[in-house]
Parts: sequence; structure tokens; C-alpha cells
Amino acid sequence: MKQCPNCGQYTDDFSRFCGSCGHNFSQTNGQPTPPPYNAGGSYTDNAFDACGPEGKSRGIAALLAIFLGGLGIHYFYLGKTNAGIISIILTVVTCGLWQTVMFIQGIVMLCMTNAQFREKFVDTDKAFPLF
Repeated sequence: MKQCPNCGQYTDDFSRFCGSCGHNFSQTNGQPTPPPYNAGGSYTDNAFDACGPEGKSRGIAALLAIFLGGLGIHYFYLGKTNAGIISIILTVVTCGLWQTVMFIQGIVMLCMTNAQFREKFVDTDKAFPLF
């Protein structure tokens, strides 16, 4: 089964056209791939879905950043141990003001798509990904 990028309806793999909207599957016109849709036709980018084979969730990381960001817990969750330690040190040095920066980072994480989150925080080689 394949899904129509226009209307989200499923058709069999051998169809050249969507039975619902008439989209031509063999013609791409150089347009970017549309976002994933569920069977109801609505956009699916759930913050709490696992983002890749590591199973890291954007929603969990964002909540950890919002509530425990000063301790760097979200960095430890993402496997960025050095960033977690740096975050703890910055919280101590700034007398807790670093928690405000991590709170903002948590909000930014919630506003990202899963693909942006994965690129910025999971797949990056940076030791201390910020915003």
C-alpha cells in the first residue's frame, strides 16, 4: 500500500493514480516530499514518537529540558554526556540562571519537527548542541 501525498488516502502499490484525488504517482515535478500523513489525512509529527533507531523522543527531551534542564538531564538522555556536565557547571556558576536558557531550549524543542530535532540534537557531532 502507498499513500497519496495530496489527500493521504491509501492505494495499492501498482496504482499510477490516486483513486480519491487523481494524483499521478509517477510524476514528481521536482517538488519536495510532502510531510507524512495518517489514514485520516492529518499531519503526523507526534512529539512523543521515537525519533530514529535510538528511540529518543523529542517530547521527552523537551520536558526534561523544561523541568530539569539546569541539571543537563536532557543531554544525558540524548547521549551527550559532556553537554550534561557542562550544563551542570554552568548552572552552578550562574547561580541557577542557566535553567532559564534550558527552559527556552525545551520550548524550542517542542516547536521543532521530529526531523529538525533529530538533525539538531541526535545526529549532530557537536558536543554541546544549543538551540
